[in-house]
Amino acid sequence: MKNQLPLRIHTMPELLNKNYRDQLVTWIGKPCHFRLLYKISRDGCSPTSFHQQCDGQGATVTVLYNTNNTIYGGYLSQSWNSNGGYIEDSDAFLFRLQYNESSDPLKFPVNDKSKAGYGSSVYGPTFGDGHDIYTFSGTITRSGNEFPLNGSVSKIGKSYNLNGQTVDTVTNNSLNVTDLEIYRIVDREDEEKPWREHFAWTTKTMQELKETLQVYEPRMEANVPAANILLIGQIGAGKSSFFNSVDSIFRGRVTNKACSGSSERSITTMYRRYELKDSSTKKALNFRLCDTCGFQEGSALDAQEFSFIVCGNLPDCYRFNPLVPFESDTPGYIKNPDLKDKIHCVAFVIDGSTVDVMPDKVLKHMKDLQARMNHRGLPQVVLLTKIDKICPEVADDVTKTYTGTAVCDAVNKAAEIMGLPSAQILPVKNYVSEPNLKIALDILIMKALKRCIDFADDFMDEQLLTKAAEEKMNCTEVESDQNHMEKKIENMIN
Repeated sequence: MKNQLPLRIHTMPELLNKNYRDQLVTWIGKPCHFRLLYKISRDGCSPTSFHQQCDGQGATVTVLYNTNNTIYGGYLSQSWNSNGGYIEDSDAFLFRLQYNESSDPLKFPVNDKSKAGYGSSVYGPTFGDGHDIYTFSGTITRSGNEFPLNGSVSKIGKSYNLNGQTVDTVTNNSLNVTDLEIYRIVDREDEEKPWREHFAWTTKTMQELKETLQVYEPRMEANVPAANILLIGQIGAGKSSFFNSVDSIFRGRVTNKACSGSSERSITTMYRRYELKDSSTKKALNFRLCDTCGFQEGSALDAQEFSFIVCGNLPDCYRFNPLVPFESDTPGYIKNPDLKDKIHCVAFVIDGSTVDVMPDKVLKHMKDLQARMNHRGLPQVVLLTKIDKICPEVADDVTKTYTGTAVCDAVNKAAEIMGLPSAQILPVKNYVSEPNLKIALDILIMKALKRCIDFADDFMDEQLLTKAAEEKMNCTEVESDQNHMEKKIENMIN
């Protein structure tokens, strides 16, 4: 499409469910996907915000969710604009999806195509002449859990054929809404081009990945029994859930070994180096997932304790005490850690549904921790969780992960804020409510885990090279000192 404006990245959960999407696709008349552009509960309710994010974006669906549990709105195949004039569109229609909490879809086609929409810099989304649906003007402030929009729906039916319905039976005659969303309509053939190469979603792929991880061993020269991968992140992002998901795969059933949940306080209160076992062999796997307490705005992970963790000084099962931080004289302190005690890769666990609204203090804390890791050359990845919350297609089918543009946008946003290549942002969906294992989830989780282990191997290789270089340098210095002493003695004798 010509003159299309750049898309903003948005990742918060969407309200429009799959059944209603399918109904809208039927009315639109072509295979397509929905991409959330604007949501007043997240972006603010003002004409400026609406036009900044929706003008020039092509076909869109506008959906209002009113306080009477009625869902209605309109479709335009043409772009919104701020030109102060009507938008001509012979394919436009209004619709009702739900009335008084009951699903009851109805489509209302345009009968005056020259005035299907109205684009004004001082109006929100507006349909029809006079207008059929005029949502709001100016800035609307949330009142409790609702937005009292100041527009009007009293003239609905002027430019659109209601087929015997009335303003009340379409809208409940109410513009008090809990939310308003605008979706860009994306052609399915464009949407289904993967934005990242990926494995086939097959049982064979799952088994090959699993076997690769089952037989994994760190390099013999490293003298490290297991790769240590540290999980850190905001409270509720899914650190412990990621461990439980990995543990579930190798135990052959969904487990909950590490406490996880959605509490406002960190459920993890101690540092743990979790050993994973393979149920088929009853043997420990040669990698460990290390879990620590989550952080939030106003409650950060102590920077010195973090340094002790990555350097291998902090013992397993140490219980954090915010009043008494861990020190070098604390019982259990590992004075001279070996490579096997250290962290070999750090995985930031970030909630994909809130990546674009992360509090500044949380982001600053993560960047501070990053600086400490960069100083030590520690590799980093991001496990981008809850991708099902930002893309309904992925919620229905995890194999859509690499074709869902909302997931792609979230990956790019995470890469931007963390200063990492997008290839190091790994989308995952943890086992949360699923009672049984699923092949696609296993593949997504194990693919992310393998990347973490690859980076851990790279770090251990670099540590071995550095150690060898230092030893060579020391030998050279000793040899030089010996030659100097021998020459000095020889000169004295002569």
